[in-house]
Amino acid sequence: MRNNQAWYRRSPTFLLLLLGVMTSVAAQTPPTMAIVTGLSHSQMSARIENRLQLAYQQLGYRMTLQRLPSGRSLLMSNAGEFDGELFRISDIAPQYPNLRQVPTPLEHIQLFAFVRKDASNSYTRWQDNRQLRVAYVRGFKLAEHYRSQGRFRGQPMVVTTVDQAVNLLLQGKIDVLLEDIASLQSSTFELASTGQLQQLPEVLASRELYHYVHKKHQHLLVPLAKLLADTAQ
Repeated sequence: MRNNQAWYRRSPTFLLLLLGVMTSVAAQTPPTMAIVTGLSHSQMSARIENRLQLAYQQLGYRMTLQRLPSGRSLLMSNAGEFDGELFRISDIAPQYPNLRQVPTPLEHIQLFAFVRKDASNSYTRWQDNRQLRVAYVRGFKLAEHYRSQGRFRGQPMVVTTVDQAVNLLLQGKIDVLLEDIASLQSSTFELASTGQLQQLPEVLASRELYHYVHKKHQHLLVPLAKLLADTAQ
């Protein structure tokens, strides 16, 4: 019996049949696009994820999504450790030259300042107050650009997650939080704060959001742009 089993393993016919089965299985498995994004689970993020899942499926790919701190995800996707970023604002190319923008806007975001409601009247001209502690999430490029342009004089504080930022604001350890509405609304601390936060009325900045792929996948830019434009209609 053992001799017969050894004969099958060495048989050219058996090996060809095995190779054929393996090739057939591989052909039925779509290639994977490993996409990364930040830790926020907002409704906006879910909408973008659904659109991209459908677009990649139509192109014959399976999209997987991993969530990491926003700053780290950009570094890893730019290094080619992921195949792309779920969404980012339009002007990140100079800092992350290996990422290619799919030229169809996905959503529009606005940057606001948030404070504790019990102190909201104190922040009419908060940008000029050097004593205020102003926080934003590392990797949130809209807020980082606002700071780099010198748009406020307070003390910048960089945090890792929106939850962390909201918690610090509620505890009085920071004075102002720079964030977009969708991300703030996804924060578990904000949901539990029962209206303790106040959004100041001024729109500080606004940008369109785009999907990005690593340059090794730049052949997908045109078909992805067309499919995403079709789903926006």
